[in-house]
Amino acid sequence: MTDKIYVGGGKAITTQYGELLKISFNREDLAKLNANLNAKGYVNLNCNQRREPSQYGQTHSLVIDTWEPTQQSAPQQAPQQQAPDNFDEDIPF
Repeated sequence: MTDKIYVGGGKAITTQYGELLKISFNREDLAKLNANLNAKGYVNLNCNQRREPSQYGQTHSLVIDTWEPTQQSAPQQAPQQQAPDNFDEDIPF
């Protein structure tokens, strides 16, 4: 299992339109995000609520999701049954 890669932080704020999650990254976080792009050029994050706000008031932590599906081999084809050696002799016509 790989170690968690923490980046940035989030803070839940209440606005006139409801609750929003304000997320921030610094330069080092952006470098980590860039270094963890997947094959399609994306980076996935997991956002978790903290038990207690940080000293800066952040209520959520962000972790880079490094999970990738395992490559599956091509589907197995059922073995074809071979005709018996005397196949032509068994035909009734």
